[in-house]
Order: sequence, then structure tokens, then C-alpha cells
Amino acid sequence: MNKKLVTLLLILLSISLISCEPVKYFFKNNTRNDEIVSIELISYSPDNIAVVDSSDEMIDFVFGNMEILEIMDATKNENFISEFSNIEFFQRYPHLNTPNGMGVKINYQNGDFLIVTDSFIDEDVYGGDAILYNFDGIYLDYYGSISWLQNLIDLINGLFDKQIE
Repeated sequence: MNKKLVTLLLILLSISLISCEPVKYFFKNNTRNDEIVSIELISYSPDNIAVVDSSDEMIDFVFGNMEILEIMDATKNENFISEFSNIEFFQRYPHLNTPNGMGVKINYQNGDFLIVTDSFIDEDVYGGDAILYNFDGIYLDYYGSISWLQNLIDLINGLFDKQIE
């Protein structure tokens, strides 16, 4: 009886631990990697920033809040995407409703763009959210938050002249 009870508890514990892990996303699976035309280092300062619990609460991109700090030499694009493709993103909530801070803007042939920023608000709210917008800045999709933000910072600092902390 005790063995069955212990076995049942171990099974339930294993299931509960596994089911809590968020869905992972890697850009190596993104079919649009061949459509990238340029990559920019940007700083984005939103007017309204909030922590949200769903993609319905995401806000559109305001171009006036963005400053382009540097445009990556096109010969480095392939190296950037190769490294960026291995960064793990967690598709989870809550997260920020807009980019915030320094990061990259990846531009696609059709005008859509992906923003990934080093978003630090305070000790409880931080991350690097990957958000896709269309050419007008209309929100399209949320890919997730970087599981280890230092990976993005190291990638940016390795390929751009301007450094971020």
C-alpha cells in the first residue's frame, strides 16, 4: 500500500513540475529569417508602459519614441541571426505591453519589424520581449521573453560598436 501511495505521489509531483514549464520559442524555427534586410540598434522610450496578462493588451509601436543608435553592417546580419536563433524565449505572461530600453530592430522585406529590447523596469519587472509589428507599427505578434537576457546583451555588444550594459 505504501509503495503504491509513494509511486502515485511521485507521478503527480513529476506531472506538476513538468506542466509548469513555459512554452519555449527559438528564432531558428522562424521562416522569416531569410527575409531580413537590416538590423538596427535602437533605444525605445514608451509613453505608456504596463505589465499585461494577455496579448490583447499590447500597444502599437510609436516611431517617435525610437532612436536609432546604429545600423549593423549588412555583412554581419547572417552572423547575428545565427547567434540570435539560439537564444531561448519563453512564451509567458505577464510581460510588458511595449518595448522599453535598448535593443534591436530587425527589419523584414515587406516592412514588418521585430523589436527585442533590454527591458528593465525594476527588480520584479524585466526581460527582453520579442514583439512583431507591421510597417505602420501595428502590433502583430508576441514571441516571448528572453530566458537569459545576458545572451542578447552579449550578442549586441559583440556585433555593434555601441555597447549596452
